[in-house]
Amino acid sequence: MNTIWSIRTGFRDIIEAIYRTCQSWIEKYPFIKTAYTIVSWLSLIIFVLSLFFVKESRTMTVQYLWSFYVLLQFWVLCRSKTMPWKPIVLFVLAGVFLVVPFTTLTVNALHVLFGGKTSDTWSIAVMTPIFEEFWKLLPLGIFLLFSRRASALSLSDYTLIGAATGVGFQLMEELSRRWVSSGILAEKFGYSFTMLGGETIHWDLFSLFPGRLEESLFPTLMTVGHPVHTAMIALACGIAYRLRKRLTKWVFLFPVFILFWSILDHAAYNGQHQLPGWVFRLHDWTGSGYKTQPTFLLMLAASVFADYWSLNKLRNRLPSLPNEPLLNPFTELWNMTRSFCLDRGKFIYWLGFYRERRELGFHLLYGNEEAAGRQEPVQARVKALCQALTGLAVILLVAGLFAGIGSHTAGGETACFTCLFDSLQDWWDRLDWYEQGAILLGALTLSLLFVGFWPALGIAMTGASIAGSGHEIAGYIRDPKKLLTPENALSVAVGIILSRIPFGKALKWAGKKGRRYLRKLLDKLGSRKPDIDVPVNSKPPKKTGKVDDTPNEDKVDEETGEDRTIGNIGKEGNKTKYTNPAGNELTWVDQSPKNINRDIDNFLTSSNVGKATEAKVANFVRKETEVIGFGQKVLKNTGEAAGDLDVVTKDAIIEVKASIKAVKEDQFNKFTDPTHDLFFNPENKKVILYIDKPLSNLRPEHQTMLENIKSKGVTIVNSLENLKGVLK
Repeated sequence: MNTIWSIRTGFRDIIEAIYRTCQSWIEKYPFIKTAYTIVSWLSLIIFVLSLFFVKESRTMTVQYLWSFYVLLQFWVLCRSKTMPWKPIVLFVLAGVFLVVPFTTLTVNALHVLFGGKTSDTWSIAVMTPIFEEFWKLLPLGIFLLFSRRASALSLSDYTLIGAATGVGFQLMEELSRRWVSSGILAEKFGYSFTMLGGETIHWDLFSLFPGRLEESLFPTLMTVGHPVHTAMIALACGIAYRLRKRLTKWVFLFPVFILFWSILDHAAYNGQHQLPGWVFRLHDWTGSGYKTQPTFLLMLAASVFADYWSLNKLRNRLPSLPNEPLLNPFTELWNMTRSFCLDRGKFIYWLGFYRERRELGFHLLYGNEEAAGRQEPVQARVKALCQALTGLAVILLVAGLFAGIGSHTAGGETACFTCLFDSLQDWWDRLDWYEQGAILLGALTLSLLFVGFWPALGIAMTGASIAGSGHEIAGYIRDPKKLLTPENALSVAVGIILSRIPFGKALKWAGKKGRRYLRKLLDKLGSRKPDIDVPVNSKPPKKTGKVDDTPNEDKVDEETGEDRTIGNIGKEGNKTKYTNPAGNELTWVDQSPKNINRDIDNFLTSSNVGKATEAKVANFVRKETEVIGFGQKVLKNTGEAAGDLDVVTKDAIIEVKASIKAVKEDQFNKFTDPTHDLFFNPENKKVILYIDKPLSNLRPEHQTMLENIKSKGVTIVNSLENLKGVLK
């Protein structure tokens, strides 16, 4: 025992010393991290390009996605796990780079000693199953020997470790089969099709743990994939270790029995029609491979139940949330699923809290002296996550209360479903052209895995068109009656067609841009008078209802007495209707001071960085002068979004951005260029761009963009102190 302890601690000390040395080198020589980043990006770019030109790369990606899908199923089912995703992925890599070479080396060494070929029956059906099933437990054994937290694992952790190792092994095995398969049958039916057996390896999307081996023509037996076998054996090891004190040491025969069962399944399938009859009779007694997966699922369900039963024994010592008298996987799964669908900002807190709490519980239950050293940091993390979840719950409760009051006093907002499309386009518009292109290329690449080039291009362009047309989609959801008019229905149909055909989006963009330049060209040629020359005395637009056209004294020039408004502006109830020089009618809802202050206070604690920054600026501005608009939506006469006003005062429009990456040059034309189709600065207010982050070490394209924005008459500031000076 002392020898094992010495080997264990000595080897671990060497590994930790190497790790600390590497970390110190990285801190001392920052270029290592830079070089690693460059190599990573180059590798990714080369891989993406290889998907277009190298068939084997596409084959590899398909098998990788299937393997990832299998691992994801285990991740969801192992509800009492305490290990995060990253270590589990390391076990997948261990299955690829440790188990596969070690198994190959062992089998080849056996043939060197005793002769024969790897295609012999005794090699395929006897030795290979034994070595494969045994060596797949090697990563688990190494982890249990050297890890400090080995004594505090849950039964789900054992299952996940085994499943991850099996996924890695199966990934390389199936990938090799896909790469070497050739011939007419492989080309027509797939890499696993045989003349006598039909389809032999089944990758079904709607099946649990796909990758089973079974002949589709007259099947008599089957075997589950490597992940299920290895997970089952590893879980049996965990059960035996957990029960070793309650039962005798004979309990360790249980994982030995499961190991022999897995070897028997594997051997019987590999040696069909070639092994002795007694092997198949024994295999028939164990269910011919069809009872393996149900048995594993029963073991997994029992282990999850046992884990939570143990945790509830000390639930008084574990942090808990309100209305959580009993720790159980169903409540945890419901809260995480609900937060993922409705509030993804909160999802990471739920995920971390539940996992860390389980880890703390198993440390308290089963941890030895080595594991005890991890209790304090784990307990601190659990406490921090619990406080964060409690705080978020209180904030959401208060925000929901005020939002409910606001909806009754100020006439509620539009359906939140439409807001999703508005937010989608806002996010898309904030991306640079190369970021949009990268997303489009990624969608095209993934689509090519399943369909041909032109359908893949259509899928990618459709996704981009939806993201870039969020405001239009939201407008039709808000007011479906717009589709009833023939001209609008025809316009929607043409837009859909353009978004589906290749380069249709480019044609639509070119038409939109060309219309403005054509109008300017006609103005220069004298074929029509420019609209900007007649904004004041132009005929007011038709209005329904009572409209207040009384000139605002603030808009009247003190010397000439003329109205300085650009275009025509009027009131209809609590709405302002504005017809800009381009002849387009825009509307916005006037905001009361009470609602403005309420919205600013609510958004100060928003998890959305952009909204929180806008609220921070508005909160500062209202201490200096009156804020008459905050997050004000400007709509076209069709109900579609034309833009928004972040912060508005009597004399200024302040566009707020969290960083330089969110700035778009074109959007300032709406404030500064009266000839723009969507111009909505009728009072010609000062335009201010506030960027929350320092403007140092800018990229050349960002520097050029800021210069162009300044040339439009926009004042740029990046601190509240500078903003204060500009507002005076």
